[in-house]
Amino acid sequence: MTSNIPARSLPIFIFLALALSIPYSLSAGPLVSRQTHGAAQQPDTRVTSVGLQYELPKGWKAENQENGSVFITFEDGACSVTFVFDDNYPDVVKGMKIGLKDQLTDIKFDGDAKEDTHNDMKHISESGTGMLKGVQGVKINWSIDVLKANKHVTMLTFGVEEVLKNHMDEYGKFIRSLKKSN
Repeated sequence: MTSNIPARSLPIFIFLALALSIPYSLSAGPLVSRQTHGAAQQPDTRVTSVGLQYELPKGWKAENQENGSVFITFEDGACSVTFVFDDNYPDVVKGMKIGLKDQLTDIKFDGDAKEDTHNDMKHISESGTGMLKGVQGVKINWSIDVLKANKHVTMLTFGVEEVLKNHMDEYGKFIRSLKKSN
């Protein structure tokens, strides 16, 4: 699948997502991959050290970061999801918002933070849009979500609006797969 993003801009998106997430967690252990062997159609199920399980859609890539975060990308890095494992989630969210302000202009929030539950986990969410600094006409959609698994997991989704729209079915399935592991 292609996008209208110049190839030279894609590394910028990967850098930005990493830059927004790296400073916030040193506390997580390694990601444990649990793949079901057998039929090729089985999902790539991952379980984190903090008790969060998710299914990684085909073509998406997950990497453990030195700081304990998990960085997931798709569409050659034009979109990313970063998991930060830290019970001090208010500071993580604050840091992510500062990072967004450093990387985006014309930031708009979709409203106040919302609290609910997601697959029996406490869930806090806020989202919005902005324009990527230094790259004309690139609109970014972002969301910051906090889930309470065994520990708090703060999730930053950051991506080019057009690309995210093209992957909404996969992204929705990914979000629905987020649950506490046993």
